[in-house]
Amino acid sequence: MPAIAEDYEILLEFSNDTHDCATVQLSRDYGRNTGTIVLLHPGEVVTLVLEAGSTYKYVLKTRTKVASVT
Repeated sequence: MPAIAEDYEILLEFSNDTHDCATVQLSRDYGRNTGTIVLLHPGEVVTLVLEAGSTYKYVLKTRTKVASVT
């Protein structure tokens, strides 16, 4: 059986299900729009398209919490 040789993009969906605004920020320089921050109001959703084979690191922040996603 032949191996799959195609790369596929990954969709990563962030949903703000809190009562406060939240931000999503790329935390390393990937040669793209560094320092870009997406502000999510309560109930908003953003979908990020990630390239297969790459490692990404994002920081999610709300008023009282910070989470790192790799």
